[in-house]
Amino acid sequence: MSRIAVFGIVLGASALVAAGACRKAEPGPAVPGPAASPATFTVVRATRGSIGRTVTIPATVLPRDQAVLYAKVAGYLKTIRVDKGDQVRAGELVAEIEAPELQADLVRQRAEVTVADVSYRRIRDAHDKAPDLVMPQTLDDAKGKLDMAKAGLDRTETLLAYTKIRAPFSGIVAKRSVDPGAFIPAATSGSVAANAALLTLIDIRSVRIEIPVPEPEVPRVRVGLAVLVTADELSGTGFQGKITRFAYALDEASKTMLAEAEIPNPGAVLRPGMYVRARIDIDRKADALLVPVAAIVPGRGQDWVFTVADGKAKRLTVKIGFRDNTNAEIVEGLASDQPVIVSGANPPTDGQPVRVAGNP
Repeated sequence: MSRIAVFGIVLGASALVAAGACRKAEPGPAVPGPAASPATFTVVRATRGSIGRTVTIPATVLPRDQAVLYAKVAGYLKTIRVDKGDQVRAGELVAEIEAPELQADLVRQRAEVTVADVSYRRIRDAHDKAPDLVMPQTLDDAKGKLDMAKAGLDRTETLLAYTKIRAPFSGIVAKRSVDPGAFIPAATSGSVAANAALLTLIDIRSVRIEIPVPEPEVPRVRVGLAVLVTADELSGTGFQGKITRFAYALDEASKTMLAEAEIPNPGAVLRPGMYVRARIDIDRKADALLVPVAAIVPGRGQDWVFTVADGKAKRLTVKIGFRDNTNAEIVEGLASDQPVIVSGANPPTDGQPVRVAGNP
């Protein structure tokens, strides 16, 4: 066989192999795979209801009433019947001061009153018997001396009454500053010596919550706003109250306005000086369009909710108003009674097939 014939046979065989390979590489008809199952979500309908806007502000606990007890007269502390933490009743004797000078003055002035009274009676009787012999001025002078003696006695008795220190209201002794035998200076209206204080008394059956309200919220503060007070030290416990008063004027340095809420304090668990959080219901809307907070999907500069249309998730851009721990107000972008998907942290994608759990 000639070389040319052999070469032709080889070329033919190669062509057949190449053709077979090409036929194997040609794609066959597409075989449909299993369809992706739609995700299941809970769907609720937007409803109308009441919602409020709250602000939480660090605040301070103050006693409802507080008094630092001083001595009106100087002397030595004879007895002190209470100490820190003791309960006292209004009018109860808590301390007594010994003032020997006043006791001596009392004896002297009682004698002066007795002498002046006897002198006045004698002159009066003589005037009644012989008006021409006793001048009216003499009678008046005797009466004046008696009145002056009585006034001096009354003053001394009043000062002696101040040696007994009584509780001005029912409460708890928060501080005791002196012990028996200590010299107690008199507290004058001009200046009160630091060492003149005997006791500090507080009433915490209810407490004042002092709240520094920031300037942007000041115009909305009014008496009667609900306040919820919580403290880290009292986890899980909240105390309800209302705004009872506010200062109207703002502090020049902090640009805050002091507001106060009175809170019942059963068990005296709120202590003066504690730092707490005061949550104020600063504003409220009665007829707002509401959806659960878990239905809101936050974005960059805008928020969305997902509704269901033709078995698929449809994203809607919405404008959010008030928001609390449960619901959010929809200002724009959603109609009343329109269903929304409650997705939480795993929202669907726009156009994703979804299945509704239950009846929205």
